[in-house]
Amino acid sequence: MDVSQGKVFYKPAGGMYLGTLIDIVEKPGVVTQWGPKNKALFVWTLTKADGTPYLDPEGKPFQATAWVTATMNDKSTQPLFRNMFKIVASILNATPPLINTTEQLETLLLGKSNGLMITQEVNPQKPTEPFVNIVGIMPLAAGQVGPAIPTGFVRAKNRPQTQAGPQGQPVQTYSQAPAPAVNLNAAPAAPPQPTPEQIAAFLAAQAAGTTKPQF
Repeated sequence: MDVSQGKVFYKPAGGMYLGTLIDIVEKPGVVTQWGPKNKALFVWTLTKADGTPYLDPEGKPFQATAWVTATMNDKSTQPLFRNMFKIVASILNATPPLINTTEQLETLLLGKSNGLMITQEVNPQKPTEPFVNIVGIMPLAAGQVGPAIPTGFVRAKNRPQTQAGPQGQPVQTYSQAPAPAVNLNAAPAAPPQPTPEQIAAFLAAQAAGTTKPQF
């Protein structure tokens, strides 16, 4: 059998970009040297600062990410790319409201666009895999338009996950149940039938010569 080398994650070069936040991925109970911590991964899709596409070798828009502890601590001294509070405040360009869940973050932030300053630094442990960090998030300048969500993009929590079934066969499961399939060729559902009261009101309106009631 073939042995997979895993997905290649292409990293953007350092520079100024426009970014739209397209996902916030929950990572609960991540093991750290300080015990289990809830983490979150912020994901942006990028264009160049002039709005032109910025594509990886596969022809897909580059992405930038920030991996943070899920703590809204305004006193934290961590740099922006490790600090949830600073990221949220910078995206909003305002002091964040009280936030208790990632669902609130999603409602507040997903789809918002900003200017992003990204640095690329040498990784001594893996020279071919440099550190790429978002060190600045700022409002869009007048006339700038953030990148659109890439065609076909699916949020991490909605992607199918393959697991072994009872007989060892691969089975797809979902973090959240997918929307039910819709049969576009099915016959249209019959309209709801009027109640006896609605029928009586219709006949009374007819007899009186007034506009018929809407069912």
